[in-house]
Amino acid sequence: MNEPRPRTHLLRYEPAVHGGPDYALLAGLGLAPGRVVDFSASTNAYGPSPRVFEALAQVAVDRYPDSRSAALVERLAVRHNVGPEQVLVGNGSTELIRLLALAYLDAGDCCLIAGPTYGEYRAAATLATARVEEVRAPEEGGFAPDVAALAAQVRSSRPRLTFLCNPNNPTGSYLGREAVSYLAEACADGLLVVDQAYRPFVAEPWPAEPLLACGNVVLLHSLTKAEALAGLRLGYLLAPAPVVALLQRIQGPWSVNAAAQAAGLAALDDAEHLQRTLGWLARGKAYLVAGLTALGLRPVLTATHYMLVPVG
Repeated sequence: MNEPRPRTHLLRYEPAVHGGPDYALLAGLGLAPGRVVDFSASTNAYGPSPRVFEALAQVAVDRYPDSRSAALVERLAVRHNVGPEQVLVGNGSTELIRLLALAYLDAGDCCLIAGPTYGEYRAAATLATARVEEVRAPEEGGFAPDVAALAAQVRSSRPRLTFLCNPNNPTGSYLGREAVSYLAEACADGLLVVDQAYRPFVAEPWPAEPLLACGNVVLLHSLTKAEALAGLRLGYLLAPAPVVALLQRIQGPWSVNAAAQAAGLAALDDAEHLQRTLGWLARGKAYLVAGLTALGLRPVLTATHYMLVPVG
C-alpha cells in the first residue's frame, strides 16, 4: 500500500527553533529541568505572582472553559483602554500569529519580516504558502531595524502582513513611536503586526494603543514573558474589531484552557509583584553586563533585560 501523500509544501517546511529546555535531552543527561540555569528563554526568571498558584488551586477542571475568555477579555480591555471587541485571547501569542497568517495570507502573497527575529512569523507564513521576504537589520548599531529600508520594501512588495517585533527578540532593539507610526503608514495596503511580548521589560515604553486608530495595526501581547506563565500558554492581541471578529470565527474551540484564564486574571491583579520582579531583573542585567565586560566581552546594548553577546 502506498503511503498517504501529504501537502507538498509541508515536505519542505522547517519548524522554528525555540528557547526553553529540551526535556528529552535533559533526561538523557540525568538532569532535572529545575536544576538548569536556562539562558535560552527571555522570560521573568523570578516566576509568577503567588496569587497565580492560589487561583490555579480553585480551577474547576471538570467543566469546559469559557470559549471567549470573557472575564480576561474585559480585564485586558480596561488595562489597555480599548473596547472588548478589540481584544482576542489565545493559546500563547504563537497561536494568534498563525491565525493571522491563516486569515490574511493566500498562496503566493508576500509576508514581510523585520529580521533577525522570532522564527514563528516565517513559520506561520510558510504554512500559509505565502512568500516570505526579510529586511535584515545590520549588526552595526545593535541590530536596530532600518525603518526606511522596511518602508521601501513595503512599497515595493505590498505585503499582506508585515511582522515587527518591538522590542525585538532576540536582539533587544526597541523602535520609538515615530518610527513605528511611519511604518504603519507605509503598510496602508496590509496589516502591520507589532509584537510587544517583551514590552514590559523596557524601562520607558511608549503607549502603542493609539496606533489602532490607523485601522491596519495589530498589537500582540504575551503573559508568558513578564508574568512568567510559559507553562500555561497565554497571549492576546489588540486589533480593529473586524480583525478580531474574523480571527474569532476561525479560532479553535476552547483554545484557552480554564487554568490559563484563571492564572492570567490573577497575574493581572498583582501589578506590585510584576513591578518588583522587573526591578530585580534590571539590577541583574546591570550585574551581568558588568561581569561580561570584565571578561573582555562586549554585550550588545539593549532596551530589555536580555541581550546578545558576541563570542567570536
